[in-house]
Order: sequence, then C-alpha cells, then structure tokens
Amino acid sequence: MFLYFGVCISVELILFAFANDFIQDRKIAAILQKLKTLEDEMSMLKRRELKTLEEVSILKQTLNSCQSGWNEFSKPNLRGKRIVPQGQEFQVAFHAHLTHNAQNLGIHQAIHFDKVLLNEGNGYSVHAGEFVAPVSGLYVFAWTISSGDRTCMRYDIVKNSVVLAYYISDAAGHDDWAVSSGTAVTRMNSGDRVWIRVSDFLGCSHIVYGTGYGTSSFAGYLLH
Repeated sequence: MFLYFGVCISVELILFAFANDFIQDRKIAAILQKLKTLEDEMSMLKRRELKTLEEVSILKQTLNSCQSGWNEFSKPNLRGKRIVPQGQEFQVAFHAHLTHNAQNLGIHQAIHFDKVLLNEGNGYSVHAGEFVAPVSGLYVFAWTISSGDRTCMRYDIVKNSVVLAYYISDAAGHDDWAVSSGTAVTRMNSGDRVWIRVSDFLGCSHIVYGTGYGTSSFAGYLLH
C-alpha cells in the first residue's frame, strides 16, 4: 500500500513538473511575442522619424527659398518693377510698314519699311531695313507683302546669310491685288540680323506696294 501511494505521489510530481514546464513555455512564448511586437513598433517609429526629418528638411529648403526671393524683391532697385526672366531684361518688339510703292528694286535688295509703329528695344533700323537682335532668345517674325494689278513680287526672309523662307505675292496675270503673308520662328543670338529682300527670281516686276488697296509690313518680337 505504501508502494502504491509512493507511485501516485511520483506520478503527480511528474505531472506537476510537466504542467509547470508547459506554463513556463507559454509565458516565454508570450514574452517573445511581446518583444517581437515591440521591435516592429520601434522599426515603424524609426521609419516615421526618418520621414518626418525629410519633410522638415524640405520645408526648411522651401522657407529659405521664399525668404531669398522676398529679400531680392525687397531690394530698393526692384520695388515697383516687373520681374522678368534672366536674359530678358526688357521687352523686344517692332512693327513697321511701307508708306509708298517701292519700285525698281534690285536683286537681293532689302525692303526698307519706313514707317515705324513700334520699336521696343530699338532692334529695327529703318535705314538698313533690318532687325538686329539686342538680346539672345527665341523670336517670332511676321510680314505682309502686297502686289498691285499685273505685278508680282518674290522675296526672301533672311537671317544673317541663311534664307529662312521665300514667298511670292502674285497678281501678274490679272487686274487685281495680291497679298502674301507668313510667319517665322527662329532662335537668335545677340547681334543676329533678319530682313526681307528681293529674290533672284527674274520673272517678277519687283514692286512692293505700300499704298492703295493693301500695305506691306514687317513685325517681330522676342518670345522668350
């Protein structure tokens, strides 16, 4: 009988030991899970901190840029003036037209548009009949050439020594006026020249009309 009780006690002790180990394992597992959760949270917090630091850096750069721009704008010599892009310190534009009929023009002779309506930047010269770019940039040019009854005019738009385009205003075969117009866009360096000249086409009378039913004009401006 004592042996029986001894065996029972031993079994209970073994079961208690196993149960205690199982409880300890569960506690350890729970602790490890909590540690893993804490590590994940710490990693997330670090990522948020880095993102916040980046956002703060961007905000500081933006603020410094705004302060720099405001300081430039606040300078006495800039107050009340229009801020323009670099390389475009002033406006450049011109518009001139012909006030008479230009006759007996020679081959490659420039057409002198003698009535200047606008000459911002002083790029157009009446005496030379050409536009000289005061600053480098992208320019737009437009023109209209009129021909009277039974006359025609073929002409070139020239930049330096290069023909950008050539046109004809042709009323040679009928009793009516003919008008031709065009536009050219080209990049120019400071000092480059553009003008309209008589072409080398000998079949036309080479008369440009500035009075009557139509006028002839030449215009251009700095785009940017």
